[in-house]
Amino acid sequence: MGDYAEAKTWINLAERDYAVALHLNDTFIPMPVEIIFFHCQSTVEKALKAVLAYYEDKIPKIHDITALLTLCKQHTDKIDIDKKIADTITDFAVVTRYVEDRRDFTEDTVEFALKQAKINLEMVKMFFEEAEGT
Repeated sequence: MGDYAEAKTWINLAERDYAVALHLNDTFIPMPVEIIFFHCQSTVEKALKAVLAYYEDKIPKIHDITALLTLCKQHTDKIDIDKKIADTITDFAVVTRYVEDRRDFTEDTVEFALKQAKINLEMVKMFFEEAEGT
């Protein structure tokens, strides 16, 4: 059995990021796309770090979803994200921060970001339900 208390702390942080992304999406006009993307990426990042915490790994101070996923896969095959999606989620934390990297994102892109944040947060939560028998 792993360190569920530490992992739960990371899950709580991920859930808060997701809640912020939803709140921004639902209440702000014009929609703060770049901030929503940032929180969606952070949701997935923290969820994956919860898995690493569970296995008592040192939590790397990185934001690369693919790299975090690789570390998680050293412990379990129950955590998986398509590489293209993982790379896109990683980009959400970077391209939205710098004016020269901004793109013309649409509401469809926001929907995609929110959907991926939810899917991957739920995947990690299901992993813990199975691992902890809850």
